[in-house]
Amino acid sequence: MKIGIIVAAAGALALAGCNEQVGGPGASTYYDCGNGTRLKVDYVDADSVLVQMNDNPPVTIPADKSASGAKYMSPTHQFWNKGEEAMWTVGRMMPMTCKKVMVPRGV
Repeated sequence: MKIGIIVAAAGALALAGCNEQVGGPGASTYYDCGNGTRLKVDYVDADSVLVQMNDNPPVTIPADKSASGAKYMSPTHQFWNKGEEAMWTVGRMMPMTCKKVMVPRGV
């Protein structure tokens, strides 16, 4: 009986440590921009967002003023979302319209 309680407590402690991770399913927001482009977005705080496009390194983008939705802008990246849609721009490329998607747990 004591061993069962110890094992259960150890398991609970191990799972509690998992909640400290930033990002991942449930914490991140995912967007499909078509043509194989996917975004993983983590809202770091009210002043910045962390965006990862496909397997590229994530970039931190500071918040910018917006009349509608949430806008984040740097000299090389722009992420602007409202509701279920977002616009994503890198450098001088044409902006991509992206739609929020659900990602199954464990992905």
